[in-house]
Amino acid sequence: MANTLKDVASAAKVSSATASLVLNGLAEGRVSEEVANRVIATAKNLNYRPNLVARSLRTQESKTIGLISDQIATTPFASQMLAGAQLLAAKEHWLLFVVNADGDKEVEASASRALIQHNVTGFIYASMYHREVEVPKVINNKNVVLLDCFDNSNQYHSIIPNEYGGARNAVAFLVKNGHTKIAHITDGENKFAAPLREKAYKEVLNENGIEFNKNYLLKTPSSNATEGYEATKKLLQLKVPPTAIFAYTDRMAMGAYAAIHEAGLKVGEDISVIGFDNQPDIASAMRPGLTTIQLPHFEMGEMATEILIKQLQNSESETPIRHLIDCPLVVRDSVGPAR
Repeated sequence: MANTLKDVASAAKVSSATASLVLNGLAEGRVSEEVANRVIATAKNLNYRPNLVARSLRTQESKTIGLISDQIATTPFASQMLAGAQLLAAKEHWLLFVVNADGDKEVEASASRALIQHNVTGFIYASMYHREVEVPKVINNKNVVLLDCFDNSNQYHSIIPNEYGGARNAVAFLVKNGHTKIAHITDGENKFAAPLREKAYKEVLNENGIEFNKNYLLKTPSSNATEGYEATKKLLQLKVPPTAIFAYTDRMAMGAYAAIHEAGLKVGEDISVIGFDNQPDIASAMRPGLTTIQLPHFEMGEMATEILIKQLQNSESETPIRHLIDCPLVVRDSVGPAR
C-alpha cells in the first residue's frame, strides 16, 4: 500500500500541514531548514509519491501539459523534440500528455477539448518541421508555447531553430577548408527555412570575397535524396564544377554522394559535401561520415517545456518572442581541403 502524506508527517514527527508545506515547495520562511530536511529525507525513505489527482482537485492545478503534434511522435527524425519535452517535464514533476494528430484539424480540436476536460494546465503545439501554423481555436486562449513553428500574430512564445546561423556555420566551414567554388542545393518549395539558409550562403560568400555564381545555386521541388542526386549530376556537368556542395538536408546530401560516386569521384577528397539536420541513421552511417549541421530537436523540446512551466507558474506573463536555438556544426569526414 502506498504511503500517504500523513505517513510521512508521522514518521518525521511533524504535522500534516508542515509536511505539506515542505513537499509542495512552500517551506521557505515557514519551516526551519532542519525540519524541512527531515521531512524530505523521510519522504524519500518511504518512497512517497503525491496523489496528483487529489492535489489537482484541491488546487485546480493538475501539473499536466498537453503536447499536440502533427507527426513528431511517430517520426524518428523529430522524436528528439518529444524526448526533450518529456525529460524536462519529469524533472520538474509535471506530466506530459502527447497527442499525434497527423495534421488533422478535427483530431486536434477533439483532443484539445479532451485534455482541457482533464484539467490540463497548458499546451505545447509542435510541428515536425519549421513552419507557420494556426493554433487550434480550442486552445488559443490558453497557455500555449509553439515548438518548431510560429504563428503570424506573434501571440505565443515559439521555439525554432536558428536556420540562418546554422547555414552560416556550414558555409564558413567550407570556406575555412579553402573552398571558393561552393554550390548550394536547396528546396525551392520551402518558404521559411530555405530562404534563411540561402541568405546565409550568399552572405558568407560575400564576406569572404567570393563571387556568387548563379550556376552553383540549384532549387529543387523537394528535399529528398533523388533531388540531391539529380542536382549534383547537373553541377558535375558544369564547365567549372564546384569543389564543395552545401545540401539543404542530409537526404539531399545522400543523393549527392550517389552522383559523386557514380562520376568516379571521392567525397571529401575530390569534392566536399556538407548537409543539414544530422538525421539519425543517415549522417553518421554514410561513408565517409557526413559533416552536417545539427537541428537541435532535443534542446528545442526542453526549452518549450521550460518556458511553458515558467509561464504557468508566474502570474505575470512575459511578452511572447521567437526563441532561436543554435544549430551547431557536426564534423565528420565528408569535407576536406579544396583541390
